[in-house]
Amino acid sequence: MKKVIFLSIIALFLSLSVQGQRTNIVVAIAKKSTQCGSTDIGYRMTYGTASNYALGKKAKAAIKGSAGGWENIESKNNEDWGKYMGDFMTIISTTTTSSKGCRKFTYGVGFGRSHTSALQNAKSNMKVRNWNWKESKDGYRIETKRRY
Repeated sequence: MKKVIFLSIIALFLSLSVQGQRTNIVVAIAKKSTQCGSTDIGYRMTYGTASNYALGKKAKAAIKGSAGGWENIESKNNEDWGKYMGDFMTIISTTTTSSKGCRKFTYGVGFGRSHTSALQNAKSNMKVRNWNWKESKDGYRIETKRRY
């Protein structure tokens, strides 16, 4: 009986330890200027138990080395004002054309506690990053959809 109780305590401790660790995810997006404003040219993501700051530095270094012609890099992580958003991530992309005929490529990055909430967050991020984007008109393509 003591052995069963002891093993139950160990199992509970291991379960709590695993739940206490969270996966941080950071996505860095490289942008460059065009005659019509800026357009996205690539992204890199990093994840792990390191801080978002450390992961952000790693993602930015990776995109700097792989996306030639970048002029600016922005990043997004799965923590929003100190609140952990979850370990589901979705990245969507779209190309829009303005009324002046300017084409712009944009990524939307989303996080959540489910694939559905991560997609909704990616759509919100898309709208913030590209004010011309309208889902009904421009649509989107899922670049990646994962759980970490």
